[in-house]
Amino acid sequence: MMNEGALGGLNKLGYNRARQLLLGVGLLVLLVTAAIMYVRRVDTVEVVGTLLFIPIFVALVFWNVRGGVIAAVLAAVAYIALRAPAIDTVGAGSFLGPILSRAFAYLAFGLIGGWANKQLETSLTKLELYDQIDDYTGLYNARFVVQDTELELSRSKRYQTIFSISIVEFPVAALEHLTRRQRASIRKDLGRMLNEAVRTVDRAAHGFDGTNHRFACVLPETAREGASIFTNRLADRMAEFLQSKEAKLDASGVSRRWVTFPDDGEEAVQQIRTEFEAIDRAEHPEGTPGATTPAA
Repeated sequence: MMNEGALGGLNKLGYNRARQLLLGVGLLVLLVTAAIMYVRRVDTVEVVGTLLFIPIFVALVFWNVRGGVIAAVLAAVAYIALRAPAIDTVGAGSFLGPILSRAFAYLAFGLIGGWANKQLETSLTKLELYDQIDDYTGLYNARFVVQDTELELSRSKRYQTIFSISIVEFPVAALEHLTRRQRASIRKDLGRMLNEAVRTVDRAAHGFDGTNHRFACVLPETAREGASIFTNRLADRMAEFLQSKEAKLDASGVSRRWVTFPDDGEEAVQQIRTEFEAIDRAEHPEGTPGATTPAA
């Protein structure tokens, strides 16, 4: 299964947060550069000319190439205005080179920076849109369950096959007395446990609705009896593991259920899909993957 990596890190960051970080770092660099120039007694006009990169930077971050180019043109006009007194005194010839150089730098910064920012936005948006990995456990997430069960339904109807969905869950209250680090370690261990418990063709997922940790396993070509055996063994093993980690939970505290299609009908599968759709909305209240979720 997929694991957290560089792309996962970007995805968890999210474009809005990435933009905030980019703005903060970029503005800091420009301000430090201007401050160093000032301390070294560089011409004041050139120091201000460097500061004119700031509005270009802000514009390209929020409005990409269009914003960067418009701000670059305005910055070039402002720079010419700063040089106007000297131009009136000694003529434009002496300043034509610096003016053209600054104008080109502004325009290149606006164009290239705006394009790069658009690429970053597009990439992060795609990552957010197609994110299917749960941050808590490394398993698939609620969004994946919704999509995958729909595919299994379609496949089963078309090819007359069967599949089951196994659900095991326990209340988050069972872990509340533990430290944040302990809870995080337990969730990761549970993720590894499920990965080891399922077959290659099975898909294990985790959803957290703020009250319960819900684990789902999509089991292709698995009939009711097989789903029953798998679910009960998994629930018992999970309860035993949680008790070993000092969770406030007895064996009956880990609930279990399973659904088999077509035996239990499409409505039973749709009910599970509805539950995980609600979890996905709770995790991403603004429809933006990567949004803050309740503490688990």
